[in-house]
Amino acid sequence: MDELVAGQDNSELSELPGASESYGHADLLSALTEFCDRWSVGLDALCDRATRMSYSLGETAKAYREADQAGADALSVDPGIDVVQPGPTIPGMPR
Repeated sequence: MDELVAGQDNSELSELPGASESYGHADLLSALTEFCDRWSVGLDALCDRATRMSYSLGETAKAYREADQAGADALSVDPGIDVVQPGPTIPGMPR
């Protein structure tokens, strides 16, 4: 996400329309300029959200790693070991 934001950060769409003589009609240039200005605001909002989401996902991953480590540290012996280790022979039952 950080890479996506970095690619869009500070890219101003307002520079996209270029020179007015390229369009041949002032209304076309005006419409394209308005579109680019609005979309630039939208891209900024999306980049802000992506930055916050990236941070939140990183913090969540860190919390999961810490919880996994705490669980691993708390288990000095596998609690399922008795289930997979054969116990005493039950009379009348073949092994």
